[in-house]
Amino acid sequence: MAGPPGTEHESPLELPMTTLTTLPWNLVTKNLHGHELLRKKLHQKITKLEKHLKHFPPDSVHLQIVLERHPKKPLHSAALNLRVPSNILHSEKSSADVIKAFDEAVKTLLRDLDSLKAELRREVFWKRKERRERFRQLKAAGFAAEPMSEGAGPQELEDVVRDFFKQHYTRLLRHARHHIRHDELAGDIPKGGLDARDIVDEAARRAVANTAQRSKGMSWLVWFYHLIHEELKRQRRLLKQEKAGEISIDETRALPEDAEKAAGYDAEQPLNIIEEELEPPVVRTEALLPDPKAVPPDQTLAQKDLLELLQHNMQNWPRQERSLRTLFCRGFGAG
Repeated sequence: MAGPPGTEHESPLELPMTTLTTLPWNLVTKNLHGHELLRKKLHQKITKLEKHLKHFPPDSVHLQIVLERHPKKPLHSAALNLRVPSNILHSEKSSADVIKAFDEAVKTLLRDLDSLKAELRREVFWKRKERRERFRQLKAAGFAAEPMSEGAGPQELEDVVRDFFKQHYTRLLRHARHHIRHDELAGDIPKGGLDARDIVDEAARRAVANTAQRSKGMSWLVWFYHLIHEELKRQRRLLKQEKAGEISIDETRALPEDAEKAAGYDAEQPLNIIEEELEPPVVRTEALLPDPKAVPPDQTLAQKDLLELLQHNMQNWPRQERSLRTLFCRGFGAG
């Protein structure tokens, strides 16, 4: 029975609203048809993963399923790429039956998820109060009943890696800026010499283009940080090389022999006949740089020695061969 107006019972503690959403997944098939019955069987299998994923933010989870039939052998392969907040888990199995191969791949993925969750429990990053509160409010109801429409979602592993990088882009950018600022304050690089976005974008390009180069014992996120530090190291080295090899071609310099004359010394004249102070002649640095199109002196000398050796050896040839060689050389020179 309701009380009088204004006396309705109010809960002393309002619980945050829990948003239930589904986890997305997409199916990529090669040399086989992803018919409706197959999709239903796949959905039944992947529900085993849901209990391990319900505490992850739904927008940070995606499952890519790749089923392929061998064009010549009675063999099917099933590859699963599961993107979670801190890593990309991969499992792949083969069998004559596509469902059996998929079932084995799911079992492997379950074991990897157990290991991942054990690692996350020890990380302070996942123990923050605000993060736990977010997990309580954003819980996944499970995988969507149907995969994304054909052609939607990541089609290759490189697409999964690209999406994972985008998910952590802001965090990686902040990390690169921190190290660049540290190098600037230490005087290792000039202020504004490096751009954090260029560093992170190059690391992303390398990550997507060289997925096979990642060590199996290294998580994808750790590998991203590794690539960023490799690119920072490379850019620092380029800046040092540029600074060490920087020469202005407009700079003027006095030649050593001219400087001696200006100081009053000339090996061909007595000192007492130098009556006027000479200004040292100067030349542009451009005139001192070697011509890249000119033939190096050592190469010219080697060609000359080779020609002399050939002429010397020809003296010992039979007269007929020497005559033919002379005619050949004349004809070659005429051409």
